[in-house]
Amino acid sequence: MPRLSKKICDIYDWDGKGELDLFFLGDVMYALGMNTTKKVCVGLGQTDEEGKKFSKFDDIVEKVNAAKVAPDSSGTYADYVELLKLYDKNNNGTMMLAELENILANLGDEIPKEDVQKLFAELCDPEDEDGFFPYMPFVDRLTGKA
Repeated sequence: MPRLSKKICDIYDWDGKGELDLFFLGDVMYALGMNTTKKVCVGLGQTDEEGKKFSKFDDIVEKVNAAKVAPDSSGTYADYVELLKLYDKNNNGTMMLAELENILANLGDEIPKEDVQKLFAELCDPEDEDGFFPYMPFVDRLTGKA
């Protein structure tokens, strides 16, 4: 992954200095397929404004490796469960399938609606006549626990 990290850094090296503006550290992590939290990126030096702080590409490789082993570097099973509990209006382990579709299709990294429908077909139990479905089997299948 060091070569790929450096290749991605090179894309963000507007001036050809072999340095990355740490404002883009989270973008590099994302481009590497990592789902690193902003908290971890900030802890590794990510800044909130462009041009404040720069690191050599080799230092970025070290930061990427540190993010991989950082505890709480990405969402956990418990995080997913807690998120879906917020939408459990009846406190019975169900939520509206339409609300999950909205979350996936419109918040954060938007997923195209066709892909959301494919995901539902593969991972969700059928919804009942009121539009609710049990979310725990979905989370279990999504995270590989089922």
